[in-house]
Amino acid sequence: MKLVVANDIGNSETKMIVNDTLIKQPSVVKRLLSKPNVMETNVEKNIANLLDELIVHVTSNAMKRSGLYFIGKRANMTADKVENMNIKLGNKSKHDIPVLMTLSMLAARSVQLAYQENQELPSSISVDVSMTTAIPASEYSADQARYLEGRFTSNDHVVIVYVGETPVTVTLHFQTVKVTQEGIPALYALLESENEILKNYNEHYKKQAVPKDFANKRILHVDIGDGTTEYIYTVGMNPVTDVCSGEKRGVGHATEEATQLLKEEVGGFLNLNRQQFMDIFRDPSHNLHDLAVRFMQEARYSQAQRILEDIQEKYSDIAGNVDVIAVYGGGSIQFKEELYEELLDFANTVHCEVLWIPEKYAVDMNVNGLHVINEKILFKQHA
Repeated sequence: MKLVVANDIGNSETKMIVNDTLIKQPSVVKRLLSKPNVMETNVEKNIANLLDELIVHVTSNAMKRSGLYFIGKRANMTADKVENMNIKLGNKSKHDIPVLMTLSMLAARSVQLAYQENQELPSSISVDVSMTTAIPASEYSADQARYLEGRFTSNDHVVIVYVGETPVTVTLHFQTVKVTQEGIPALYALLESENEILKNYNEHYKKQAVPKDFANKRILHVDIGDGTTEYIYTVGMNPVTDVCSGEKRGVGHATEEATQLLKEEVGGFLNLNRQQFMDIFRDPSHNLHDLAVRFMQEARYSQAQRILEDIQEKYSDIAGNVDVIAVYGGGSIQFKEELYEELLDFANTVHCEVLWIPEKYAVDMNVNGLHVINEKILFKQHA
């Protein structure tokens, strides 16, 4: 089996386009001492729900500790001993969770594809993988990129995926891995997108622009994520790497602050992580929803102000050579109320424009851009 993969290894969520299918999981894991009992025996149901109920045993030299894990949504069902990325420390290229998420999700998707093709579970699968991914500009260097590439390519990785009670052994061989810096793929996503991505821009500036019009612009990209906000400067299709940077700002920092406020509000009788807080925040029927919304609003404001100051400083550092400030990422949705109008005022003052990517496209800009890079540049023969 051959897979071509665009892999956006986010602090909050891991998003992949595997061949042409988008899959997502919260970037959380839980180490297990023994395999739990599984009640469902219907193979078709287990295959359909495999990513939501993911239990794997991973053996890989790329990780400090091989072992048995709940992955993603399944890990997030409990608060006890769940691990996620430490957004204060960063260092994504050296952390085990991005590798563990990648191997587990690819192995599970391979099992699904094998079952779809043959209508039966194989005992083992061998998979050749070609993959692109990205790390924050604040961490990126050629050495760090090569280090992360080598974690995947230096050895094969063995993942036992449990489909109900049935183990399927998946051997992943990474033929090619390319690591770039976050923010760059989004430009490719923009240029290949449909015109609707410019809806906010065209309405505000009374234009009829199309995505290709941005191919030769000087753009300051503001990619607001969970653990970092990336400030990427591109001239045409080329990043100006010495002025690209990232700061530890984002939804995750606001969420951690809001989570602490919620814990204090209920007298400390609450044990939850960032992802679980966001589940409450998004669920109007939850008994703590209104509190979560109020505390998140408080925490978002301070983060948004820091991001605005970063943009102003970055604009000054680039000596005003900016045509467009492009804002996207999951944080652009969370922070729009606090940031959008103030950013428009700033851009008007300095005579540049704001391209605020609509919610429909904002979260998947990097994974879609990596997919474009795969199809148009790196792995054309597989497309």
